[in-house]
Amino acid sequence: MTKANRWLLPDGVDEILPPQASQLETLRRDILDLYSTWGYELVMTPLIEFLDSLLILPSNALQLQTFKIVDQLTGRSMGVRADITSQVARIDSHVLQREAPTRLCYADSVLHTRPQSLLGSRSPLMIGAELYGHRGIESDIEVISLMLHTLEKAGIEKPQLALGHVSFYRMLTKSAGFPAELEQKLFAALQRKSASEIENLLQDAGAEKTLIADIKSLATLNGDASVLDRAASEIQSAAPEIQQSIDQLKKIASVISQRFPQQSVYFDLGELRGYEYHTGVVFAAYVGSYGEAIANGGRYDDIGVDFGRARAATGFDADLKILLALGKTSHAPGKKIFAPANDDPALQETIECLRSEGQHVINAFPGQTENAADMGCDYELIKTKDGWQATPL
Repeated sequence: MTKANRWLLPDGVDEILPPQASQLETLRRDILDLYSTWGYELVMTPLIEFLDSLLILPSNALQLQTFKIVDQLTGRSMGVRADITSQVARIDSHVLQREAPTRLCYADSVLHTRPQSLLGSRSPLMIGAELYGHRGIESDIEVISLMLHTLEKAGIEKPQLALGHVSFYRMLTKSAGFPAELEQKLFAALQRKSASEIENLLQDAGAEKTLIADIKSLATLNGDASVLDRAASEIQSAAPEIQQSIDQLKKIASVISQRFPQQSVYFDLGELRGYEYHTGVVFAAYVGSYGEAIANGGRYDDIGVDFGRARAATGFDADLKILLALGKTSHAPGKKIFAPANDDPALQETIECLRSEGQHVINAFPGQTENAADMGCDYELIKTKDGWQATPL
């Protein structure tokens, strides 16, 4: 790298400059304060961990997203976190070891080997909440509600909530016993909503016509609440577990609609985000001006079994940078006050008083030629008969 370009950052890695950095920090604090009022306790996880504890989520995507290094002290393989969920699961299962439902939250940066999408960053600032120790849909409803309140706090207007359930796809493919390679191709085709590709893959695999029709239908089962009734009638090989999933989605949607009367709810029974480790309800939030989910989550029961305790779990996360970029909240900075270079004790007392009130006071240095306006200040401390006063420019 030459001196001319050594300032360049890697692709997909960004830095936050004033005043956006201050706005981002204010939003982070506001959202974490929101979580605290719901009983969610803040945890701070390490930047790096040994791979055998960091990568407990059975996700090939997460494996590929994780930067791997060798620990110079032990020679063991370590990873830079690409996701915080597994770390929080370790804390709940192995460190805290509580029996009661446990609510944890976090806000920190992760690092990805490559962007997850064309719109994605390799260094997102993830904020999220996880709830452990309860298997009922009531905990799913709680985290979905908290996710919607998070978007409201960020000033996201009219988000669309998408609900799904991994059991539809999982029950259909489990009975067929597809090899892993076929299931991955089928998964990708379903995410693209390509019914013809799904049919070709299944026909080549010799699948039964009924199963082909059922899996193809998942690609079209998206829309309003009528989708759930269609699923019950169109999926011919529907097992009791699938009907139970339909009932769960209906109940969740009903409660969310009561709590958030203006919230639009969309169903996508072919939504398989996090399919490799999610075990039940999955959900995501979208806005029309952005082509990707701005927040998502779901149920991932028993993920802590690798640490000795199989705990029920559900949660969500979002990239705080995206929320700030898309939100319409105003994080107006406090007024900036310019103080002249003067050793007057009364001036120093005034400065300390203003700072204790949360005001921003910028001291001038002797010989400094830049004035208050040059320093981005709105006010200037001027000595009057009543003492030093903050006077508008």
